[in-house]
Amino acid sequence: MPGLASSLALDVAEHAFDLLMRGPDPLSVDGVALGQGLPARPIPMDELRMMLLHPSCTRMTRDHVWRHLIEQARTHRGAWMVAAVALALPMLRRLVTTLTTKIHPEQADRPIRADREDLEAEVLAAYMEALTRVNVAWSHPVLRLSRLTQFTVLRAYAPQRPVLLADPDLIDRAEPGQQPLTYPAGHPDLLLAQAVAEGVITEAEAELIGLTRLEGVSLSSYCRRRGLLYCTALKRRQRAENALSRALLEHIR
Repeated sequence: MPGLASSLALDVAEHAFDLLMRGPDPLSVDGVALGQGLPARPIPMDELRMMLLHPSCTRMTRDHVWRHLIEQARTHRGAWMVAAVALALPMLRRLVTTLTTKIHPEQADRPIRADREDLEAEVLAAYMEALTRVNVAWSHPVLRLSRLTQFTVLRAYAPQRPVLLADPDLIDRAEPGQQPLTYPAGHPDLLLAQAVAEGVITEAEAELIGLTRLEGVSLSSYCRRRGLLYCTALKRRQRAENALSRALLEHIR
């Protein structure tokens, strides 16, 4: 993308918004229709962002505008989805920092770029999903978007640490219905091959897990090499890992 040096998802989103706002007719909201003390004129989205971030903006106005943005993003997607992402970037960047300390605590001070790329992409994907799910009738829509996004990302990472073999030292201490899983010692690639042979996962899914889990290839790099959307690869990997987990739980019962 011309003029963009960073491959981080949130930087790409910011750049897309900048491009969207160029030209004589930038995306705007109708200040007259929205009311809530907003200027009675078309308000470009970049100006609206500054208004919403200003300390003088009331929570009632902020919530009202965000409900409108969410509805527009759901209905029209495209440019409105870009705008809904861009106006949430301060919140999303804070969320990435918070999640880094939870998911990669060893990287709190100096995050590894590959992990940062993956995390930002997952946060962005989870946020866009949250836009379609959040109940706009509730109060504090931005806070609820943040919580939905954080929950989705943490849920996505939860099975990523333990996926292959049961740790017998932990099984007896697990709560009913919850059996912790951990990577096996030895050759997990052999276990992936066995899972393919038994029809638990496909060869493509085994390759995806092997490269991004065992060989240190970031998921974003994998997607670029394969020409895949990040969300698509993420969901494929989650489905495959869930299938592995279910098969292993059945095996140890």
